[in-house]
Amino acid sequence: MKQFHRSSALAILVFPFISTEMLLAAPMDRKLLALVPPGSQIVAGITEPTRRGQPDSFLLMNHNNVVDRRDFNSLAGVDDSKQMRQVIFASKGGNESTSKEHTLLMSGHFDQARIFKAAIENGASVSEYKGFQVLVQQPFARELGTFKDVRWLAVIDSRVALFGTISSVQQELDRYLAGSGVDPALMQRLAHLSHDTAAWSVLEMSQLTGAIERALGSLDPVLASLVRDGDSFQFAIRYRRKVEVEYAITEPSSAFIQAIADSATQSHGVVKVAKSRYTAWLSSFSGGGVQ
Repeated sequence: MKQFHRSSALAILVFPFISTEMLLAAPMDRKLLALVPPGSQIVAGITEPTRRGQPDSFLLMNHNNVVDRRDFNSLAGVDDSKQMRQVIFASKGGNESTSKEHTLLMSGHFDQARIFKAAIENGASVSEYKGFQVLVQQPFARELGTFKDVRWLAVIDSRVALFGTISSVQQELDRYLAGSGVDPALMQRLAHLSHDTAAWSVLEMSQLTGAIERALGSLDPVLASLVRDGDSFQFAIRYRRKVEVEYAITEPSSAFIQAIADSATQSHGVVKVAKSRYTAWLSSFSGGGVQ
């Protein structure tokens, strides 16, 4: 299986923080999904909060998305009014030309003036793109030597926040201005998952590392056997009496497929595990991730 350098490594991330930052459960936000740049090879999202007594959620995402999430929390920490309803992580990985494209998309409420003011006082600057003010954020001091991407933060009508590499945020703002719909390839993959999910991930199979395959296999051997072949892997988490892991594997029917919908077959199912086993599985990822 093809290996990738650390900046584009795939990780399983555990999200206990969601319970204090997110509001009411809701279906996937199509308006937010519509902003995701086409060609994203890894897209993951949180669509409902963790409730008291409910296990934490986990996602598969790019390592750079982890940095984006941490840094946005630092930037927005001054915003006492901040509310987050849905969060989407997107990235392009797999080769040197695309591995640095990554972005964090959020819906809710964000006080742009307060966030920007505090960031500027700490060395950030402000630019403009097609009528939008954007915060230009250099790498944080704690990241020097390991992370070099300059990122933009844009806030749309206090309702949507976009934070990621410059090219990614530009594409997202362009899609917002154009009124674009959800990328058909992404929509096709999400269509195989139920809508009442706590967390979901969609990725090209080439992005899976051996470590991730083993981690999924330690939850249930069925998952490990399924991800060894195919074109893309989708999964979602639901909380019932047991934790339900819904999966869909897209298997190409031809080496020359040009679209997902009509030229691929699907393996789809649900793996159910006891909450205690699921919680123990999550706790095995010391520090919240495996790469």
